[in-house]
Amino acid sequence: MAFLALNHEQISARAHGVLVTVDNASLGRRVCEGKHWSKKWRDNIAPEDFDVPQRRKQRVHGTLVGYVGNEGLVGENATHVNIKHVKQWGVVLWDNGKTSFYPIGSEGIFALAYVD
Repeated sequence: MAFLALNHEQISARAHGVLVTVDNASLGRRVCEGKHWSKKWRDNIAPEDFDVPQRRKQRVHGTLVGYVGNEGLVGENATHVNIKHVKQWGVVLWDNGKTSFYPIGSEGIFALAYVD
């Protein structure tokens, strides 16, 4: 599954709240960017900021709608790729209407944190 290969050089560490993991994943909980985030992950950009150049874009929160744990897929799968066989990834429906998937422990990367 080469499309899920993480480029660790593109991922930076940042301040975060409680990280989303397979062990604490809870469908319906609100999430935001976690400890590790790549500048290439852009699905959570606020619609009004998407085309604004040269500044940090405003980011929206989202809802955890699915994840792949030890027992397989729980909840929804990603809309544009099938991740049901790849452990430690979570699916988020962002407040801007976009859906994407992020590592929640895969390769030691925790891309999501709980808002509440």
